Amino acid sequence: METKEKEDIIRIIAKYLAGSADNEEKEYLGKWIGESGENRKCFEQLRNIWETADTQYLLKTIHTKKALENVLKRISVRSYSGKLWKSLGKIAAILFIPLLLGNIIWFTLNPKEELSAPDPVYCEVFATFGTRTSLKLVDGSQVWLNSGSSLKYPDKFTGNLREVFLNGEAYFEVTGNSEMPFIVKTSHLTIKATGTRFNVFGYNSYSRSEITLVDGKISVCELDTAGNSTLLSELNPNQHLVFNKSTKLLSINNEDIYKYYAWKDGKLIFRNEPLSEVVKKISRVFNVDIELQGSTLQDYRYRATFEDESLSEILKLLELSSPISYKEIKRMPYPDGSFPKKKVVIFPSI
Repeated sequence: METKEKEDIIRIIAKYLAGSADNEEKEYLGKWIGESGENRKCFEQLRNIWETADTQYLLKTIHTKKALENVLKRISVRSYSGKLWKSLGKIAAILFIPLLLGNIIWFTLNPKEELSAPDPVYCEVFATFGTRTSLKLVDGSQVWLNSGSSLKYPDKFTGNLREVFLNGEAYFEVTGNSEMPFIVKTSHLTIKATGTRFNVFGYNSYSRSEITLVDGKISVCELDTAGNSTLLSELNPNQHLVFNKSTKLLSINNEDIYKYYAWKDGKLIFRNEPLSEVVKKISRVFNVDIELQGSTLQDYRYRATFEDESLSEILKLLELSSPISYKEIKRMPYPDGSFPKKKVVIFPSI
């Protein structure tokens, strides 16, 4: 990290923890935190130092010099290390000395004022195509993101809801808290849970959404253009819900549901599914354009389990086990030098 960039992020973290960061600075901080686990860990460590410092002592005492020495002493005894910054202890000192001085002056002049908690910073995590990623939220809930998906979430939950925003597919293991329901919002649906495990398929570009409940209980609501919600259904374990926003068609099935969330374990499971649906799922996972030629192949049923195979390996296995052949189309660059998505044509074997 360049010195200027380091100074900027220190200044923004300082303003955020002091409750004086503007929206642009909060957005910048959220993106920086979401760039890597190292950044997130660094921010959480600095925030923990701030939250555990003797701010109450600063409020109550008139001996401001002793208060400052006390807090700085607490900071200096902590030892941190990381690739990003060689010494978080030094950074902590740089970060908090001006903040503490400012607070001492402020509370000396306004002793009855209380500290206001800063607004949550929203972070966004992406799973690039062909990959999966996982993260743990501040409440202990675990989330897995599938290929081409993103999750926007706060660094802390406030109020009476735990709300996150999903574009794509994710599997949730939600920590139980009946007093603070867990809310997943997609472009089409809102899913409400307290403590449970479920899978959400909700890509913004798709009119179809799917919800799969492993255990517990969830409620699924449709969102209209104004943001109002209408209850579609409450799900019980081993139920799979499919909703089409365009046609308003809703179906709920009781079945073997593992195939819907096996992706988090690195598996693609097909159970007597049309080849047209098989290639759609493969296309989405690997961000490739697959064209299925010939009407005879559209309804060909396929059964298979793939585990962490590459696109090339999956195509070869399809060719060996099905009456198909395939060819990869050579990609020609656009005028600006960029390339289109990889394209594969599947056709009946002779």
